[in-house]
Amino acid sequence: MEQKQLEGIINSIISKTFEVLEMVFQNQNEGNPCRIVNPDSRLVFPHYSTLYRNGEIRISEQELRFAFVEQFNKNNDVKRHNLFYSVETPTELKYSFKDKMNPKPDADGQSAMVDLAIHNEKYERIALIEFKALNPDEFCYKKDFCKLTAEWENDKRLTTFFVMILKSSDKRTEQNVNNKISAKHDHTHFRCYDLSKGKDITDKIIP
Repeated sequence: MEQKQLEGIINSIISKTFEVLEMVFQNQNEGNPCRIVNPDSRLVFPHYSTLYRNGEIRISEQELRFAFVEQFNKNNDVKRHNLFYSVETPTELKYSFKDKMNPKPDADGQSAMVDLAIHNEKYERIALIEFKALNPDEFCYKKDFCKLTAEWENDKRLTTFFVMILKSSDKRTEQNVNNKISAKHDHTHFRCYDLSKGKDITDKIIP
């Protein structure tokens, strides 16, 4: 499969994942009396205890990853792309994350994990995806972009993605995320969605 074709497939799955997550966020959260069932996902956003964070909805990268896998499988069933996936996939290279402002590949370091890898019919890695939620600290971005960049440089046949969701955002949030992704290499595709706005805000962060 050509890289451009693969990029198109993954971007399409991400767009559908965002659409489905928006419906889940609005309707399928724990304790919601409406219980509007979304036929595209069985996912439910849980709530924190009422004694902790006032029982608000818990949003994490896990919901994003599971929703992506659901749509990945549906896409394979419909389009017959014959693609496979692995989760928490060990990296080919070793890394040092001791210096949080300068994570780097290090032959004397340790193997790391990538959130999800996509494999072809020969079970060869053809894409790597990192998922994030709620705008964590800068180190989380640097670490993931370090892995995606180094793994790509080690095997340029790979396609790499960084996908994130925010509960809400404003111009300050957009600028904050833009600053944090400065370590992103040009080859890594970036996508971001605001659940409260029901909007893909990728172009707001990378104009």
